[in-house]
Amino acid sequence: MKIGSSSGLRNGFMLMEVVLALFIFAIVATSFTKALNTLWRSTTFVKEELVITQILDSALHETLYLQQLEEGTTEIYIEERDVNVETLVVPLELENEEGTLLQQMWQVTVIARYEQDGIDQERNVRGWRYLPLYRP
Repeated sequence: MKIGSSSGLRNGFMLMEVVLALFIFAIVATSFTKALNTLWRSTTFVKEELVITQILDSALHETLYLQQLEEGTTEIYIEERDVNVETLVVPLELENEEGTLLQQMWQVTVIARYEQDGIDQERNVRGWRYLPLYRP
């Protein structure tokens, strides 16, 4: 009488199951690592964009709330962020509904130039100010 042993066959299946489990684990771990890397890059990008937005907003408000505006351009370099901020103040010639020329109407444009991910970027923001509205 022959007694068959299936332990050799069972060991082969066990090895195959371990290899398959390791393969699945490697795929899941790689996908998870890629997802975390993408999330980190996106978060860094959004943080940098938020900083640039705050710089633009601050420079615009600082200029708009000056007591007296003068036509011209000023440039500021922010070394910590490697951002060049240019502020342009230009008088506007606008008329109201009655056709009266609005004197002391100004347009303030703030331009930020910076490098992000190796690419030169430029963002700007504009604001208008009618000086007689801000006088005490």
